[in-house]
Amino acid sequence: MNDKVEFSPERSRSYKSALRNYPCAWEEDSLLMQEYLAPSKDEVILEIGAGSGFFSFDISNMIGNKGHLFVVDPSLEQLLPIKQACVSNITIMQVAAEEIELPKGTNLDAIWSRGAFHHVRDKAATLRHLAKNSSKGTRLVICDIFAGTTLSAYFDTHVAITCTTGHEVSFLSKEFATSLCQTTGWEVPSFIDVALQWHFETKEDIGKFLSLLHSNKPEFSSQDSLAVAEDILGIKKTPRGWALNWPMTVMITSAK
Repeated sequence: MNDKVEFSPERSRSYKSALRNYPCAWEEDSLLMQEYLAPSKDEVILEIGAGSGFFSFDISNMIGNKGHLFVVDPSLEQLLPIKQACVSNITIMQVAAEEIELPKGTNLDAIWSRGAFHHVRDKAATLRHLAKNSSKGTRLVICDIFAGTTLSAYFDTHVAITCTTGHEVSFLSKEFATSLCQTTGWEVPSFIDVALQWHFETKEDIGKFLSLLHSNKPEFSSQDSLAVAEDILGIKKTPRGWALNWPMTVMITSAK
């Protein structure tokens, strides 16, 4: 299974519906990007797995007209909202991460990926290639699901079975990610475990969001997704509604 199959048109449309119907779910993810990637004016940034642009438009605004953002995703359907927006400081690259070819003379300040690196089939080749296209000090910020966490258990237990395209991926461990960085041109990384929460008005909305986000097969209901998420990840009532625990790990390193 390649990256283009992982995000078929059907799954991409379902994914975009999730974000459109529940625009406040990822508020904490946006704050996480601002804290750990911290885009600055005039920076040149590469975003791997940009999807429909949830982070892309904020990054574009933060780096300003003199900065530039290269967005990468293998799915044309996913990239359509970015393409249709025609933002002057964004270049769209419809390729898998392993196939990224930046314009000659590009000097990257940072590389960002959130929730997409586990889809990359050849992680070593990708990191090695990115290092060759980076200058000393170029920062790499990957926010993703790591092996041995409750979130990886949710994906391996539930999403791999219910998703219309399956979910044949590999989650990094911190140990392997450390050795991988050291052997592909990156400094020893640091890791921050972040107890993110996704926020919703009702408990039922959590199941609906997850079933859309991961494009459930017809035989699996939103209640199925809600039940497994509550059991493995945890859900709680909050003053503003309901919150789903979504624990992610941020890996930060820089080019040697």
